[in-house]
Amino acid sequence: MIKKRRNLVRITSYLIAIVVALGVWGGVNMYKLAVIKRDVQASRERALTQLGTYMDDIDINLQKCMYSSSSAMLSDVASKLWRSSSSAKESLSEITDGNTEISGVYKFLSQVGEYTLSLNEKLASGQKLSGEEAENLKKLKAYSEKLSNTINYLIEEEENGGLNFEEVKSTLQSEGDEKLYLATELNDANQALEDYPTLIYDGPFSDHINSKKSELVENLKEVTQDKAQEKAAKFLGVRTEDIYFLNKTDSNLSTYTFYNGDTTISVTQKGGLVSYMLKSRYAGESKITAEDAIRKATSFLSEKGYTKVKESYYSTVDGVCTINYSYYEDGITYYTDLIKVSVALDNGEILGFDATGYIMNHKVRKVPDNTKYDLRSAGKLLKDDLEILANKKAFIPTDYETENYVYEYRCKADDGQEILVYIDPVTGEEKDILILLYSDGGVLTK
Repeated sequence: MIKKRRNLVRITSYLIAIVVALGVWGGVNMYKLAVIKRDVQASRERALTQLGTYMDDIDINLQKCMYSSSSAMLSDVASKLWRSSSSAKESLSEITDGNTEISGVYKFLSQVGEYTLSLNEKLASGQKLSGEEAENLKKLKAYSEKLSNTINYLIEEEENGGLNFEEVKSTLQSEGDEKLYLATELNDANQALEDYPTLIYDGPFSDHINSKKSELVENLKEVTQDKAQEKAAKFLGVRTEDIYFLNKTDSNLSTYTFYNGDTTISVTQKGGLVSYMLKSRYAGESKITAEDAIRKATSFLSEKGYTKVKESYYSTVDGVCTINYSYYEDGITYYTDLIKVSVALDNGEILGFDATGYIMNHKVRKVPDNTKYDLRSAGKLLKDDLEILANKKAFIPTDYETENYVYEYRCKADDGQEILVYIDPVTGEEKDILILLYSDGGVLTK
């Protein structure tokens, strides 16, 4: 009898110990989750405030552009606009986890700097701005003022506790939602930017990356949230239990989003592909070169399984070098299959990865079998005063969500300006011409 009582006491003690241990374990994990969510919230609040500052800078400097006819003044202002717009994009990415539904806002922020740089180049050559260019500056200013007012309003709402960061992505897809969420206001601004004049930025043809459904993931199997979490953890090189779920989106590229400390990462619901990763830290003093950054980014992509890619253009802003890679196979560059990698120039850490363009556009293409020209003969169709520096085969998009197989010729004109000319090898027609812009921050096109 005594023995049975002892066993009962022992079993009861064990059960109590287990319950207490589970309670402690659950409490610790709930505390960790609360801390991480608080850190993410604080990071987004900081990014929103920074975005407001950058937008104010953009608005003011665009106004200066409207009044300036001096090459020296415009050069200074254009440089500031380029830096502010690039920094604003980083803040916007942190707030929205790289959401593709507000691509118009990204387009505006990307293009505003490049456009003023191109105007500066024109003034520096002794030319004057045309009436159309002056009108474009007015449009930029109007868009900028609207967006700046929206962001400042959001900051006030955030300070008053009326802003919900958790509903960002779902709200983007909800038309007419009367509740105030961050994404609703940004989506309104995005709609106002739809008629903004198209310029190419971040390397050729990146404007086209979010315009359709992905053929790559369309036929892939759905993955569970747990499986996506495992893939996110593997990509970051951390334990699965150290990754926490943030939200789920249903859009043209549906994803699960997770976070780990200062890092946000998205995984596609179909196929479980990592589409986006961003670490929200500032880069310190630059200690490595852009060439070093490209080598580190290329090695990183190779480790992640992206071996058939080739770097094209890069830009450097606030100590971070962002390199654009395009899919490359059998001597052909596929420009819309775009991957961006951001590298900190203080220690070479990978701060950003964006494979949205690749996932949205990658598919099997067929090279025309009725080409009339080869690279050599098609080059003779260019203007006589253009010096061919390099050539290659490529696929580029059209405005109608189709693609053209072309020959790309990198050329130098008599005035020293470098350009890219695209020739159709079947007809010999020029399909596109892009102007190369060189700056201290990298190489861009328009």
